[in-house]
Amino acid sequence: MTAAARSQVLKAGNIKWLVMLAMLDAGVIFLFVAPGLVQADTFTALRASLAPVLPVAVLILNGLISHETKARLVYWKLTNPLPGSEAFTRHAPADARIDMAALKRNVGVLPTDPADQNAKWYKLYRRVSGDPAVVEAHRLYLLYRDMAAISIMLVPLVPAALFHAGSSGMACAAASALFAVQYLLCAISARHSGIRLVTNVLAIHATRKVAAAP
Repeated sequence: MTAAARSQVLKAGNIKWLVMLAMLDAGVIFLFVAPGLVQADTFTALRASLAPVLPVAVLILNGLISHETKARLVYWKLTNPLPGSEAFTRHAPADARIDMAALKRNVGVLPTDPADQNAKWYKLYRRVSGDPAVVEAHRLYLLYRDMAAISIMLVPLVPAALFHAGSSGMACAAASALFAVQYLLCAISARHSGIRLVTNVLAIHATRKVAAAP
């Protein structure tokens, strides 16, 4: 399986977790932020009615933002936001598992320009994309990144919907704060997972010379 195909498989597998987050968010909104919108005896029916709709909503929201914009939302950088952009100048030297001299012997010159670093790292990633540690770190990065992207879109959307439905200003503010906190937590988790993905790849290359894929 190619690296690109594996990425698509990971994204597809993460959809169920994104839907679960959306279901949790809906429950929190209706039960805690705006309890007047739903009576307790109708919540089960509401949940059942949302079940077929949420996957579609998640797919649409997730597709509205490009992967590079999502990286900007995670790393708070406008230029070269992908974690591979600092692979050799920041992340690898900070990882105790990585012998920089051995890494250089095995992969050649280590670039310092951010764009060149990301390009070099991606080539190295493709050679070991099937390693279990790399796959898991990649899966978590994609999951938390997409959660962060969806969460930040909900910061203005949910309060606007609640206001239109007649909720109080306090409820709208609480909803906005809830999704802002959720975004921050997901962004931080994505940031750590992305760095782990970068260093897992380089840790493998530091221990042995991996031939390029045919």
